[in-house]
Amino acid sequence: MNLSAVNGYNYTSSVQPASSYNPYTTTPVVSDNSGSGSGFSTDFASISSMVAHGAGGGFSSYKLGAQMGQNMKGMFGNGFKGFLGGAKNVAITGVKGAGLSALVSAGVSAVSNGVGVATGKVDGSKAVSNVIGDTIGGAVGGLGAVTLGGLGNLALGAFGVAGLPLTIATVGLGAVGGVLAGKMTKGLTDSF
Repeated sequence: MNLSAVNGYNYTSSVQPASSYNPYTTTPVVSDNSGSGSGFSTDFASISSMVAHGAGGGFSSYKLGAQMGQNMKGMFGNGFKGFLGGAKNVAITGVKGAGLSALVSAGVSAVSNGVGVATGKVDGSKAVSNVIGDTIGGAVGGLGAVTLGGLGNLALGAFGVAGLPLTIATVGLGAVGGVLAGKMTKGLTDSF
């Protein structure tokens, strides 16, 4: 067997010392392109705010969407006195929804911003202002979410939709309402 073709090849390779090896990168995993103009930002604060508002809106709509739908239905067909009573009930349910959504939004925002502080994506003072802004946006989002969830519950119930499909639709509408209302209040809460 002739191995002369292999014998002349040098199989040595250079090995870098361990001190020059760095498995960690200094560039961010996700770049902040919040100024891209697409309407929805991919930076950490915007994503965590949308998640907080969606969670708050979905939860408040889950808890109060059917009640809001019944309150809206009670506004019509009972004369002026019935309209005033129904409007009062709609307002009370809306305020309850705003409170529930604010609590859930604050909790989700606190967790996500805590993770952001722990991973170095957000500094502590910005995290506190994010949580305050998300709480206010969650309250406004909850009002919109419960209203949208109530309208959806009322409309879909009229078509005979009931049970789990109605609940899923109400929560989905509430989450969308929470995100949209939170997005509308972003200009107000950015100053915190």
